[in-house]
Amino acid sequence: MILSRDDIAWVRAEDGQLTPFDERQLAGSIHSAAESVGHHDWWLAESVAAAIHHYMVECTGAQTIAASEVASIAVELLAMLGYLEISQAYARRGERTEIRLDEMLAQASGGFELGFFRQLDTALRAVADEELSIVRLCGLRACVMQLRGAHRWGASCRQLAEEIVGHVRTRVSNIRPDHAAALRLAVLE
Repeated sequence: MILSRDDIAWVRAEDGQLTPFDERQLAGSIHSAAESVGHHDWWLAESVAAAIHHYMVECTGAQTIAASEVASIAVELLAMLGYLEISQAYARRGERTEIRLDEMLAQASGGFELGFFRQLDTALRAVADEELSIVRLCGLRACVMQLRGAHRWGASCRQLAEEIVGHVRTRVSNIRPDHAAALRLAVLE
């Protein structure tokens, strides 16, 4: 559907850049928040995003709104509708990220270490976000055992696991802005 000029709402990022409001992107974020608290088939995400778009077009004279205000409206609207748990999950969405090492290895070219570390570096770009406070590395044991081709956990597996965690710490310290809040790294096997 092509929107008329009057139906376009603009979102202003913190750096001042304007982008057209994207209902699908907002609905996807809301749906992800709902899934994170166990509502896997939550069907209202698209309606909430459409309501926020309508508010921006009809109720704000300038049709330009800060990205932080869009998030605030989404949190308030979800709480008002009685979905406090989803509202809280949506509010926390930028605070944590999860990197599934075992799944990443499956996507890496050929299952080799070099391809895996390239994928890992790509995933670690998310730590540049200043608001991010927790990075969870999941599936370390399965990933290491597959990379080593091992049936049992041994010294070489332990060494590779330490290399992966060390690599993550080094990349985080290089990518993370100095003025950003402290970042916690949680490694789950």
